[in-house]
Amino acid sequence: MGVSSRRGQRVCAIARFVIAVVAAFAATELAAEDGDIEHVPVDVLLHQRVSAPDGLSLSATVWKPAATGKVPAVLVVTPYISDEAHGRARHYADRGYAMVSLDRRGRGDSDGVPQVFTDVGPDACAVIDWIRRQPWSDGRIAMRGGSYRGMTQWMTARHCPDALVTLIPTASAYPGEDFPRVGPHGTYAYLTRWLALTHGRTGNTQLFSDDEYWERKFADAHRRYLPFAQLDRFVGAPSTQFQQWVEGLSALPDFAHLTPTEAQYAKMELPVLTITGHYDGDQPGALRYYREHVASASPAAAAEHFLVIGPWDHGDTRRPTAELGSSEVVAFGENSVFDMDQFNLDWFDWRFGRGSKPDFLKDRVAYYLTGANRWVYASSLDAVSERTRTFYLEAEAFEAYEGFRSGQLVDGPAEASAVHTIKSDPLDVSALEITQTHQFDLIAGGEIDDPSPGYLEQTLTFHSPRLAAPMRVAGQLRLTLYLAMDTPDADLVARVWAVLPDSTVRLLGTDTVRARFRTGAPKLVTPGAIEPYVFERFFWQARELPEGAQIRLTVGPLNDPTMQKNFNTGGRLGFETAQDARVATIQLHHDAQYPSRLEVPLAAWAPPVAQDD
Repeated sequence: MGVSSRRGQRVCAIARFVIAVVAAFAATELAAEDGDIEHVPVDVLLHQRVSAPDGLSLSATVWKPAATGKVPAVLVVTPYISDEAHGRARHYADRGYAMVSLDRRGRGDSDGVPQVFTDVGPDACAVIDWIRRQPWSDGRIAMRGGSYRGMTQWMTARHCPDALVTLIPTASAYPGEDFPRVGPHGTYAYLTRWLALTHGRTGNTQLFSDDEYWERKFADAHRRYLPFAQLDRFVGAPSTQFQQWVEGLSALPDFAHLTPTEAQYAKMELPVLTITGHYDGDQPGALRYYREHVASASPAAAAEHFLVIGPWDHGDTRRPTAELGSSEVVAFGENSVFDMDQFNLDWFDWRFGRGSKPDFLKDRVAYYLTGANRWVYASSLDAVSERTRTFYLEAEAFEAYEGFRSGQLVDGPAEASAVHTIKSDPLDVSALEITQTHQFDLIAGGEIDDPSPGYLEQTLTFHSPRLAAPMRVAGQLRLTLYLAMDTPDADLVARVWAVLPDSTVRLLGTDTVRARFRTGAPKLVTPGAIEPYVFERFFWQARELPEGAQIRLTVGPLNDPTMQKNFNTGGRLGFETAQDARVATIQLHHDAQYPSRLEVPLAAWAPPVAQDD
């Protein structure tokens, strides 16, 4: 299907980004439709008052089985108003659990200032103490929830780990790593949309859900070259927190006060079930929490941390479906779908001594291998990948500038190779008329079959030979490019695709690099200096590629209406104007001296040998 015919499908591209990446950050926690289910009688205790450590009054709503007797409780901490938990809480009551939902301070009926990215741990620990004293509580408390609600579990566990039986952090946001993503790898315009949703005490869901409004606002700001610092006012939602984040764009922002330290992880002796997806916009955070906890915890505690990675986007980590996001094209096998609420409850039953270990958990890591329609198991995340296959970039001077006359991905670096040039013009907004697809909308929002961003002007393209045998990719891609540029800063985006034998494509990963952060700490580019730029934040993927497939790599400038624009000046990010803009000429080197290369992780798992009948 051509680019023009796809445009109609992308009218709500930003909406899909919102729903599937971090916008499902705000997705409802309601369970699936009840249908004809008859629930047990339940008591609802609205807006129970709980004192925070500093004396501020918090609001917690309780759902508990109406039958007499003491029961375990499952706590959720939310910025989205506790009424969202009602549907799921009824299912938990059916299983004999109370559910408690805490409105974080400043939201719902909780007092305080609604600054949504602060440490909720002390408040949650105070609510845990309150739960223990209630006549309906047996004193045992667990936590669950996705996205922001996954993050709050880690915040709580770092303050009072001994007060919790277990956690199920799902699609957990990690501040600075995935959401809010501020600084080293670009910053989402979406921050303003999410902050509008969580502005004030009540939910602004009608405004948040108006896809056309946000698409138009972001596109207008892009065309007008609006300084990013003005975006919150431009969309009608001025935000002190947004301004604080923008102030830190030119330096590495510090979110360490919101995440556990090594010492705090070491004290978390409780079992944990981490859940994420191949296309989950908060996958980077979920996996970072997992890796940090396993690395710092005792061997016994690390052995009780289980990880599940399915073929899901952000919302589907709570309600798995057979199709990716909004796509009607990308479908997975029947093994990819199961009842996540049932699985969560089975975990709680096991950890509360009410049932046995769920049959699904055959080892500590379970991941879905797309293309093979099967779950594969490993003892650790590191054990998933056996080795890597390295493809080196090679191209003649006339190659790589278009998809049908591309460069090559080969097994060894060329002794000598032409230098290829990319132009990055911050004032060129022509791509907006071709595709409004955000870089992560592709990988995380059901557009992984859409190749159009790979054909934008100034994008270089490289293809591997057709695979002589199936290849099982499992892990994170890594791309090293040797680049020189004539400006002190610029943004680049790289995408890796699988081109299947029937010529359809599936995006394997997307990553960006902002030049001034190429080595970590901010350091402006020396014009003309050839340096390695490492793209290592691709999403974790597991896919079996059939014989005859190809790998496609595209590299180009990042100039996207849903991202903070880099004007390439090396100046104060977020405050530059069109008058400051500079066109960057970026040279890609790829030869024996400068071996630009793509490293593809290969699964350690091999399929079972077929048996004769």
